[in-house]
Amino acid sequence: MKLTLLLFPCIASLASAYWLPETLKSCSFKTCVVPKNQTQQLKDRLQRQYHVYLWTPISFSGLTNVEFLLQGNLTLPANVSQVEGIVGNSKLYPGHWVTVSNSQGVTFTGTEDNDGGWWLGHGNLWWSDPNTSSNNQRPHFFSFKVTSLRLRRMKILKPVAWCFSISGTDVYMTDTILDARSDNGFPFNTDGIDMSASNAVVDGWTSWNGDDIINVAPPAMNVTMRNIIAYGTHGVSVSCSGGTGGNYLFENALIYDSLIGARFKGVLGTTCNVLNVTWRNFAVFNTSYPIHFIENYVDQETGPPKNANLSLAAFATNFVWDNIVATTAEVLADGSCISDPCWSFTPGESPEKGLYLLCKDQEHCKDFHLSHITLLGADGGPGQMDCTGLEGVTGMGYACTNTTLQEA
Repeated sequence: MKLTLLLFPCIASLASAYWLPETLKSCSFKTCVVPKNQTQQLKDRLQRQYHVYLWTPISFSGLTNVEFLLQGNLTLPANVSQVEGIVGNSKLYPGHWVTVSNSQGVTFTGTEDNDGGWWLGHGNLWWSDPNTSSNNQRPHFFSFKVTSLRLRRMKILKPVAWCFSISGTDVYMTDTILDARSDNGFPFNTDGIDMSASNAVVDGWTSWNGDDIINVAPPAMNVTMRNIIAYGTHGVSVSCSGGTGGNYLFENALIYDSLIGARFKGVLGTTCNVLNVTWRNFAVFNTSYPIHFIENYVDQETGPPKNANLSLAAFATNFVWDNIVATTAEVLADGSCISDPCWSFTPGESPEKGLYLLCKDQEHCKDFHLSHITLLGADGGPGQMDCTGLEGVTGMGYACTNTTLQEA
């Protein structure tokens, strides 16, 4: 049975400026470009239990009020050399395999069950290569630059690497699954969301991956992520290397067997302003760095910035950690550690420490508040904190010390 991807009801009225799906073989199509200035609702239905191959990247621009109903499964080619050849060709590859830009009112809706609605990346074909982390020919999956974006029940299986890059405004993402579990090699750079959009909510997230669940960075404003279950992650993260952003809330998270939990990373030799960030209601188990705040982050793939001005650091104001229970793992590393020391190495680190607040000084870290924090070290005893730059500051809830938590 041949699968047809239906585009309706716009085809009759706008017969120019689009290509219908090109049939390559049963249950596959090559590209589909929707015309600009489309104002009618478009629904793409993919039948359940079918695999639709995205042989080349697809891009949509200028959409208005469009919904994609994904009942079948969409898959990248299961061929490393084919995919990398496309990624290396700028005429074919715009930076992501699926791109939606300059659009308004776009919705992707997956199925409520597990039979369909999956995006298949075949990342396991890359992960067995020990040099995967330095491979620049790996595809990024999705890029959305949309006003009023809705992503419902998106399910990603074994992405090669980076999943969602989201900018724009008015974003609502619900019930997402990212499954990058690997039995042969580490799933490098399988980040969940790179979020620079404003007025965004991510509600309901389950993942097994080898990098950040989410990384929110300026210029994003007003971002909430809640109801998280995650394994193997590098954190529910905020980062910055420039600009201003803030009003970020992360709440209701269960994190297991991971490298980092609640995370902030200011990039070494840069400055920025981040205001009003809260992590609350977190349970973090068997994790190397349950709460981790640093201002000298270096990406191990790119190294430190050339001629970095080490006098610069992020300005972080009104950061809150509330109602967090955490147990530290015995090993302070994961499979992403390909250097010695590991990229995540933190001066003073210990399996008995669960809270790191490493500020440049009090000027760069203002109005920090910690409450209802319970830490257990890997030995089962009370967990410790490691704090610099905030010695003597009052009103934080706990004193800046290098020992067990002391209320102040």
